[in-house]
Amino acid sequence: MMRWSFGAWALISCGSLAALACATTVGDDAAQSRAGSGTTADSGGSGTGSDTSGGSPSASAGSSTAGAAGSTVVGTGGATGSSGSTGSSAGSTGADCPTIDPTDLISDFETGTAQVVAMNGRGGDWFLFNDGSGTQTPTKVTNMPLAAELGGACSSQYAFHTSAMNFTVFGAGLGADFAPKAPMATDSTPYDASMYTGIALQAKAGNPLTLRVSVSDANTAPEGKVCVDTTDKTNKMRCGDYFGADASVTAQWQDFVLPFATMSQRGFGLPIPTGIVSKQVYTLRAQVSGSAAAPANFDLWIDNVRFVKAGN
Repeated sequence: MMRWSFGAWALISCGSLAALACATTVGDDAAQSRAGSGTTADSGGSGTGSDTSGGSPSASAGSSTAGAAGSTVVGTGGATGSSGSTGSSAGSTGADCPTIDPTDLISDFETGTAQVVAMNGRGGDWFLFNDGSGTQTPTKVTNMPLAAELGGACSSQYAFHTSAMNFTVFGAGLGADFAPKAPMATDSTPYDASMYTGIALQAKAGNPLTLRVSVSDANTAPEGKVCVDTTDKTNKMRCGDYFGADASVTAQWQDFVLPFATMSQRGFGLPIPTGIVSKQVYTLRAQVSGSAAAPANFDLWIDNVRFVKAGN
């Protein structure tokens, strides 16, 4: 949600009895199946998958191989925070709400629904994903987008709110395709984001957490036909090791700017030394990691998700 004056998940439980109804998609540290996003063929299913692609289930929440160096946090009214170390955010500066170019907007949720704004070829709905071991809300209604809730950042009306409890395999999260799928298609549609330099969003949580924000691209997503679409964890060519960065989310709204240039892989899939292919990206994901030793339990809000350009 944003102030246009420019001053600024279905209880998902897809356990053994429901697993036959679950669509599985290889993802970042997970088989990130979608608890559906809307009225088109790309979004109808609900359910979750098993951990088929990645990282050690015991990895700490949101950990990454190279950390999230270069992520910038701009607070939305909080006190000045201390500088973060590599792999964490840079702290809240207490700055004003960000000025957002509406042509850069991915979602502000001001329609009361979790949808991608139809702008510059973008469109579609948000979805939820998790490892099937716990429960996640909001409830998905078939052929309807997920609902947003009142209480947005920067005095806006709506934000997307999801809660999760006791995910012990890889965790849980939310995501959205950048472009709408073709009718009856299963693969995501590539989106050219080469005019942008990164992703930004505002977020807060009931308790402090590390949020892994990642972007699938031509080399790391199955749709790109470069990596190997497999559930075999021993295959170092497998898909799902997306480029991403960590955001240290607190109880206060903060603005996180995550440049593509500082996003890194986790190191469990096909290694891509040249970095993200911004000209061909597919899906944005935000994940809280979980394990048996440290289950993912969270209450997360996001708002004003957008692309950023050089100089923003």
